[in-house]
Amino acid sequence: MRKTLTYAVLFTIGLGSPLWAEPVTTPSLPAKAKPAAAAAAAALPTPLPAELFRGQAREAYKAAAEIPDVFAGLACYCGCKKSYGHRHLLDCFSDDHGASCSHCINEALDAHSLFLTGTPPDEIRKFIDQKYGDK
Repeated sequence: MRKTLTYAVLFTIGLGSPLWAEPVTTPSLPAKAKPAAAAAAAALPTPLPAELFRGQAREAYKAAAEIPDVFAGLACYCGCKKSYGHRHLLDCFSDDHGASCSHCINEALDAHSLFLTGTPPDEIRKFIDQKYGDK
């Protein structure tokens, strides 16, 4: 009888013990509270290191790394959207496509040059669309 009583007490204590513990929670921001810019920046692909390339390709990859948010707002007009699934000019430099495509390199260097003169991103986009867009 004593054995049964001991097991009953241990069993009851064992079942109740999870209720005694306080839940461990880590503070986090609600999904709505996260800044939209930070979420968008986190979603941007990372350009390959410019040191992997030479000449104008190297300069284009440097530019992509310097102003990825501007490149992400630019369409690429070389046709890589269909062949590679690229969404914007930044995608061209997140793989090695940009190194072998003179069209992508030219768009990148034009965009970077305009950025360095203080041209706002929306004006850069208009320029790229007019110069390289389908006519």
